[in-house]
Order: sequence, then structure tokens, then C-alpha cells
Amino acid sequence: MRKQSNGKIRRTESEWEAIIERFEKSGLSAAAFCRREKISKNTFSKWKARLEAGSARRAGFVELGPEVISEAAVAAHGTLEIELPGGVMLRWRA
Repeated sequence: MRKQSNGKIRRTESEWEAIIERFEKSGLSAAAFCRREKISKNTFSKWKARLEAGSARRAGFVELGPEVISEAAVAAHGTLEIELPGGVMLRWRA
């Protein structure tokens, strides 16, 4: 955390990750948490959204086992569809 000459505080991404983690464990509303921590609600909301979006992109590889995608399942239903974040749709047709 760096304090600028105008009095504003600059935090790193890792500092915001720790703040968001404290918020999630606090059980408080976002407004109450921000008041307690003396954090701008707008800045908090922007960082929370940014970190959530980043973690969705970093989710990485997800293995789907044979119980999810099997020839029998696709044949029984005709198609198998999996909707991914961002609106991407994967379809398997029998």
C-alpha cells in the first residue's frame, strides 16, 4: 500500500485479493465492510469484479470424465451441451 501525495492510497492486486478474502470471511455487507475498512465502496466493487473476472479466466483446464460425456448419454438425449463462461457453448450431437 502506497500513500500518494494527494492522500489517496494505492494498493497492489495481491493487497486487493487479501481485502476481498477478508470481506468474504467477514459476513458483512459490502457497504458495512467498506465503512469498517475505510475503503471506497466504488473502488472495492471495481476490484472485486476485476478479480472475479480474472479468476474465471484463470480457471484453467477442467476435466470431464466419462460419466459426463459418454456415447450412451449423447445417444440417449441426442445432444450434450455445455455452456462455458462468456457464452461459449459446446455441443455434441449423436
